[in-house]
Amino acid sequence: MKFLSKRLSNYTVFSSNLDTSIQILSSGGVSLFIENSLASHVQDFKSHSSRLLSVDLYFKGNVKLRIFVIYIPPPADSVLRTDTIDLLIQQLILTKQAGFYHAVCGDFNMHLDKYYPIYFNQPQIASKHIHRLLFHLLSHGYEDFTPINLSDSLGTLGV
Repeated sequence: MKFLSKRLSNYTVFSSNLDTSIQILSSGGVSLFIENSLASHVQDFKSHSSRLLSVDLYFKGNVKLRIFVIYIPPPADSVLRTDTIDLLIQQLILTKQAGFYHAVCGDFNMHLDKYYPIYFNQPQIASKHIHRLLFHLLSHGYEDFTPINLSDSLGTLGV
């Protein structure tokens, strides 16, 4: 990441701290590149884990924006996946309570295009374990901006 950030001098990079514990195989972490004219609005950033980063921007008129960047491990690593999803949901609840506008972007390792029919046609299944995050987001007024990047697993959701 440092190599890329040096080549993009008009961006400021915010990165998560890597988890070096023996029990967890660390991902490469997550990062958010913010164009320098917007980076001056950054008041805080926090590495919640190597897979979850938040960056707070403050604008005129008491407008607060928190951007989350997440990497959710694939279903094969169910414990780490569940822990990451639980952490994100917890942070989203706290963020909403603090009055921030917010967006979540990153690699959800979920096929969003396959989830929508379940959400609308089988609501009793939609809130179950594997779909818990998307159910939380959609049932709390988040909008899916995934078609912007034309990916069915990389998502951007905002409220």
